[in-house]
Amino acid sequence: MVALRRGFKTWCENAARGYRRELKLSPVAPLDPRVLAEHLGVTIWAPAEIPDLNSKDVHHLTVVARESWSAATIRVGDASLIIINSGHARTRQNNSLAHEIGHIVLRHESAKMYITPDGLMMMSEYNPIHKEEATWFAGAVLVPRDRITRRRCAWSDRWCRRRLFWGQQRGLQMRRNRTGVDIRLSRRRGTWAP
Repeated sequence: MVALRRGFKTWCENAARGYRRELKLSPVAPLDPRVLAEHLGVTIWAPAEIPDLNSKDVHHLTVVARESWSAATIRVGDASLIIINSGHARTRQNNSLAHEIGHIVLRHESAKMYITPDGLMMMSEYNPIHKEEATWFAGAVLVPRDRITRRRCAWSDRWCRRRLFWGQQRGLQMRRNRTGVDIRLSRRRGTWAP
């Protein structure tokens, strides 16, 4: 894990609260990244919605090579388009969308696309700090810290996953670990040991 600039995590938590306020949601309500994208003017397409992309290529992207990609963002000026892998489960799509929205909101430089001499499309990666920032932003949007610190959610991962759009055990546990909630709650219960 790369070190983030001072105050960045707090900024993400506050930004997520601010988006919930703008969308008239409670501070602990699930925030569907599709609703956030619409609010921010970001367009979302599945591969089948890409003009002139044939069904063979759609099948390759969403079935054959499903695990080779999650989402891609294309920006032209102030306009942003996220192409989401519709072959993934909705929970994974939500995480991918929130992550890509993070890159957009944080104004990260887009990955570069190029064509190899043998005709393959390749994309460069975001730098590691930008990836970590987008991951932290996605976590704050999908799993509000205020929700995971509430007793009912803290005691029951299943209850929390059912009610949050994150929906994945790994994602929820990562968010709890990264925010230090588990340590704080274990101290409160008296079960924490250094």
